[in-house]
Amino acid sequence: MKVSHVSPDESGIVRWPGTLGARSSVVTIGVFDGMHRGHQALLRRVVELAAKGRDRSMAMVFDPSPKLVHSYADSHDMTEPSLDLIRHDPDQIMPLEERLRLMAQLGLEQVVVVRYTLAFAAKSYRFFLKQLTEQLAMRTLVLGRDAQMGAGRVGDIKAIGDLADTGLFNLEVVDDQGPGDCTLPDADGLARRRVRAWSSSHLRQLILDGDVDTALDILGRPHMVQGTVVHGEQRGRRLGFPTANLAPDSQGMMPADGVYAGWLVDLGLPTDPMATPEGREGRLAQGSPWRMPAAISIGTKETFLAPGEQMPRILEANAVRPDWVDLYGHRVRVEFLSRLRGQNRYAGEEPLKRQLALDADRTLELTQAAERAFSAN
Repeated sequence: MKVSHVSPDESGIVRWPGTLGARSSVVTIGVFDGMHRGHQALLRRVVELAAKGRDRSMAMVFDPSPKLVHSYADSHDMTEPSLDLIRHDPDQIMPLEERLRLMAQLGLEQVVVVRYTLAFAAKSYRFFLKQLTEQLAMRTLVLGRDAQMGAGRVGDIKAIGDLADTGLFNLEVVDDQGPGDCTLPDADGLARRRVRAWSSSHLRQLILDGDVDTALDILGRPHMVQGTVVHGEQRGRRLGFPTANLAPDSQGMMPADGVYAGWLVDLGLPTDPMATPEGREGRLAQGSPWRMPAAISIGTKETFLAPGEQMPRILEANAVRPDWVDLYGHRVRVEFLSRLRGQNRYAGEEPLKRQLALDADRTLELTQAAERAFSAN
């Protein structure tokens, strides 16, 4: 899969690379945060239609997300977010590199990552789509039924369909909603906002609530967080349950405080020859020696806090294996299979050790069952 990165100029105009228009294309457009089953349905349809027409399958990905750019601008005198804020967008479910990895697995031929800016957003949907037909040779546009684009988001499916009816391009609408709609809480905590069950909005709420079990159903795979292992207090090792602590700048949306069953995947040191896209696929594969069942804790280590003391949230993963693995400085990936329990304050180390042993046993039970199910499919 080829990936091109383009940025609009100050007026919002994109100078598209000429090679992108060398062949007619089937295109879909979005942020694709989470790459859930709805996104997968869209992208598979793009690949299918492109194969039938011998066209190029192409996805256009907006990065950073329009939501981040507009919400930040609304509260900061119409300025745009910094690169650091973009990298650590608190609403981002998964980093761009992971979205691209999953798109490649679906067989896409080309991804165009467009830097989303206010000037770019000010262009009408008509102008934007005409650019795609003229510069990217877009023959067919594939969208979900609730897609909106262009200045003021007035380019909904009806408006885009009317434009397609002029013969400018073909429009294919994929009903990617999954099992109906669901209701999410609004800013006041009241359940008022209806969204698609298969949507990034629903997925974010599930993760923030710690419901990684339902998130897995929507994603078709475990939710993940990745980052670098840093030194902690080594209290877990002293208790007999050594953990890999993730640095605070990890990427991926952090679930609610609690203890989870899942996997810890060693992606290696940044200088490791295996730390390549090809090497990473081998490490992530089922049965890989770098992929270890793990009991994952997110929280503030309440048992060891003095009255009134506060500690930042931390993610630590105990690889459930007989030997300790030195992962300091390594990039790792943490995958969440199921929530085991909430965080509790224990009367001392012995009750905590008993609970950690139970967590480890339950983790092995759940991950082994999941691996058998994955193998069967």
